Amino acid sequence: MTINNLLNENLIDINLEANTKEEVLEKMADILFKEGILNSKENYLDDVLEREKLGTTGVGMSIAIPHGKSNSVKKTAVAIAKLQNPVEWNSLDNKPVKMVFLLAVPEGDDKNHLKLLSKLAAMLIDDSFREKLLNAESKDDILDAVNLNIK
Repeated sequence: MTINNLLNENLIDINLEANTKEEVLEKMADILFKEGILNSKENYLDDVLEREKLGTTGVGMSIAIPHGKSNSVKKTAVAIAKLQNPVEWNSLDNKPVKMVFLLAVPEGDDKNHLKLLSKLAAMLIDDSFREKLLNAESKDDILDAVNLNIK
């Protein structure tokens, strides 16, 4: 399982307009639902918001990686959004978020859930990768950056 296998241009929003973390998550869950990844947008969103209560998914460096295992997920996928305006996320570095990776993983798939988080974290450590993402002007820019940085 690699991130590029879980991602396509329909799961990317290059200019997501939202004012709150909850609004970002709702719009990104809608993307996953429209792409046929979710059985229930509402149930998935509830599961993600429950996970958010356990601790911040704002990992710093303007990036958030919200995630939730849910019975509402049909298949593992990643949605990516570059935000039109930075959004407060209670991040580890106390800076607002500009880029969000929303992970959708079926309930009970702990192995792939942890692998996906680990791979994404490893990619995001790379300064040039983060810079490419944050400066992306198109969905192709994001797909190219991800494909070039698969480890």
